[in-house]
Amino acid sequence: MGRKPFPRNERCPCGSGDKYKRCCFLKGFHFYQDDETREVIRSVPLSAEARGELETAMAAQREKFIAKFGREPGPDDPIFFDLDEDKLREDTANAMRAAGIQPALIYAYEETGLIVTQENRQLIPETDLREFDSKVREFYDLHPADDPNLD
Repeated sequence: MGRKPFPRNERCPCGSGDKYKRCCFLKGFHFYQDDETREVIRSVPLSAEARGELETAMAAQREKFIAKFGREPGPDDPIFFDLDEDKLREDTANAMRAAGIQPALIYAYEETGLIVTQENRQLIPETDLREFDSKVREFYDLHPADDPNLD
């Protein structure tokens, strides 16, 4: 079971319609294709800080796995085997509220799972950005009094 780099001259897997080499490849996203299943997998660049946090979380998950199953995790075992994605999304949204993030951005996060900032916007595939932006607009359609552009 292996993977190979996604062909640069093919249409980008993000759905933009552009060639991969002129789209996500330029943003630092690297796509790979599984040799057997042909599934396309996206590799996302992480900052040094994010990599450190991920390594810490993975070490904690390894210990939890050993405690629960009495063995080392194998290559087919999930890294985050006890992850409650709904709780994680809820906790993240609550942290965003506590930090004073705009409600429209929190709504878009809850609907898409994306956290979009000025700093990371250029790293996100266009199709994902369009979905996120449409959810921001949807929030303002539902709550016009909160729209800062209507002042």
